[in-house]
Amino acid sequence: MDNILKDECFKKRYPITLVCHNNKWIEWYNEMEVKLSKLLNDIPINIYHIGSSVIPNIESKNIIDILIETIDDRNFDKIVQILSKEWELRWNEDDRAFLVKGYGEKGFLDKVFHLHIRKKGDITEVEFKNILLEHPVVAKKYEALKLKLEKEYKYDREGYTEGKTEFIDNIIKEYSLHK
Repeated sequence: MDNILKDECFKKRYPITLVCHNNKWIEWYNEMEVKLSKLLNDIPINIYHIGSSVIPNIESKNIIDILIETIDDRNFDKIVQILSKEWELRWNEDDRAFLVKGYGEKGFLDKVFHLHIRKKGDITEVEFKNILLEHPVVAKKYEALKLKLEKEYKYDREGYTEGKTEFIDNIIKEYSLHK
């Protein structure tokens, strides 16, 4: 599968843009959670709202990130197959899959979703989200980093994501020690 994130037209059409927190994001997540639960109704899963759109008082991309965790890892491929009928599959490798919805021909649609499929226990994004919710000062530091990276990597989604990795890893490591 080609890496669409390296395509120059794609980068220009879908830039990194942070916006003020939108209270409708929780509503959009809840609506999508119901739809996903119905689609996968016979498969045991956990569904989580992850990413900055769940954190109040920090800027975020206007994208709802959702993580589906398998309860029985043997269902991973079945989940990806079912969701690929309604979602655009971007990649599926190393026991992880990534699907999207809301990417129009000329840019983002009003509601944009990123769907991360993970095997049981591979949910560090949930841990990071919980840390940010419990520690607003850390959330503000994360926001400051994201604002800096937005300027530097406006048209480079991979660079933007990589720029956050060390911060996220360090925070998870630091706060996991305090449990």
